[in-house]
Amino acid sequence: MTASDKERVVLPSEPASVGEARRFVRRVLLNWELADTVEVATLLVSELATNAVLHARTEFSVAVSRGAGEVTVEVLDGSAVLPQVRRRSSTAATGRGVGLVGRLATAWGVRAGAEDGFVKAVWFTVPVTGTDERAWAGDWLEGL
Repeated sequence: MTASDKERVVLPSEPASVGEARRFVRRVLLNWELADTVEVATLLVSELATNAVLHARTEFSVAVSRGAGEVTVEVLDGSAVLPQVRRRSSTAATGRGVGLVGRLATAWGVRAGAEDGFVKAVWFTVPVTGTDERAWAGDWLEGL
């Protein structure tokens, strides 16, 4: 992976940083001419950035990297608390973010001992070629 295949930004733990995380991921993916990944990647980074702001309450970093046929997005923060998939009622206003990541990403996970002084990284991958996953994600989102 070359330096141009990975971009990173560090953001403060405040609600406005969630929008900045989305804009950062969008900007990187469009610069890399990967427009087909923007919709799902920005939705999912929004969920992970929101978790960092609400639960970690520390400065956090968003990293975007590309590999063969996929893009990986990581949100690194200073909390050792791991994300959990929760079952919520259909009327609950919160608690669906990690489940959404699990449904729309091709893979996701948590890595402890993240770099640059952060404690953990929550990551996901999305495909850069083929539209089957994107079409499915769009259909699934319409059902919400």
